[in-house]
Amino acid sequence: MNGYVKNKSMSWCHAMKRSVGPGHQIPLDELFEQYGVKHGLDEGRPFVEWLRNIKLVDASVWEIVYNENVAADAQAEKETKQRQANEMVVPLVKKGLEISDVVKMSVRTARVELKKITDIKLLKYALQEANQLAHKDSLVRMIRKRVQELEITRR
Repeated sequence: MNGYVKNKSMSWCHAMKRSVGPGHQIPLDELFEQYGVKHGLDEGRPFVEWLRNIKLVDASVWEIVYNENVAADAQAEKETKQRQANEMVVPLVKKGLEISDVVKMSVRTARVELKKITDIKLLKYALQEANQLAHKDSLVRMIRKRVQELEITRR
């Protein structure tokens, strides 16, 4: 396959069982050998769509470039820009959210829901609770990162 996955963020990210530095690229062939065969996906556009919709959902961090033809790339770029525009608007979270709700979140839900939470106090308490539990390391990192983001914006 002619293409790659690139980390667009300014920090290291852990995805696809590896650490990916800022600006680093991973060839699609390498990822297909690791995931495509395992999940029974077809090579080409179906695999790239699976990566984009299931594995690497956050378009602000991951850029997936697949050179099937120019028209398809233009369509994918248009979809990426639309996703980024949608992500810029963060809807308000409902008031009834409690510490236990945040601590019980799975990583997949937390990726979406933590962006909506603006209550630093709630997040700090949830961070303390989750830090004491087993198998919540990823969630703790995500909550800590969100608290830092909110503290920076409130200065």
